[in-house]
Amino acid sequence: MNYTLHQLEVFLKVAEKQSITKASEELFLTQPAVSIQLKNFQDQFSIPLTEVVGRKLYVTDFGKEIAHAAQNILNEVHAINYRSLFYEGNLAGRLTISIVSTAKYVMPYFLADFIRTNSGVELSMDVTNKAKVVQALESNKVDFAMVSVLPKQLRVKRVELMENKLYLVGGTKHEVGRSRSIHKFFEKLPLIYREQGSATRMAMESYIKRNKLPSPKKIELTSNEAVKQAV
Repeated sequence: MNYTLHQLEVFLKVAEKQSITKASEELFLTQPAVSIQLKNFQDQFSIPLTEVVGRKLYVTDFGKEIAHAAQNILNEVHAINYRSLFYEGNLAGRLTISIVSTAKYVMPYFLADFIRTNSGVELSMDVTNKAKVVQALESNKVDFAMVSVLPKQLRVKRVELMENKLYLVGGTKHEVGRSRSIHKFFEKLPLIYREQGSATRMAMESYIKRNKLPSPKKIELTSNEAVKQAV
């Protein structure tokens, strides 16, 4: 066998995402480039690593074992690189961070100088909703997290970075005059909610319940970009 570390990385990402398209996006490669590397890697085995049913790609049992072995190999390669940098007096290793979707606009500013100064640190940042961020913290899968609200029962060290204000916004056709009843306004217009588990949604529902506001119509969207377009 004569496979390369690059082929291991490509196959591992394909196995993780079960999609050549998604793997190519995360690896910043073209789909044909990923397909070629996957084929070259597969050619070294007589047993299929993946199979396509309909339009969906699945990893075979043999492929899952190879993916597990590939992960171990790559971990050891990273460990060698980290040790080399450490003995040279540099900070090195993997930094895993989980953040809520609104934090993706500010987290790069907090990390830019750190990553620039410590080139030996590999950053892995997952952007998701609050529930999944908290779950990652509870299961110790991440080093740091950024959320707007942390459960009080979660025992972690926390640092307040900034105030996170929420505003009610709408299209230009919908105006709320000072004399107009906010209750009547809420009765007529649908509200756009984030998905269950979102801290923004929790704050909205808490405010509506606390002020006894009507909310007969709901639109649920799973990303801030989709919310912007809907408004």
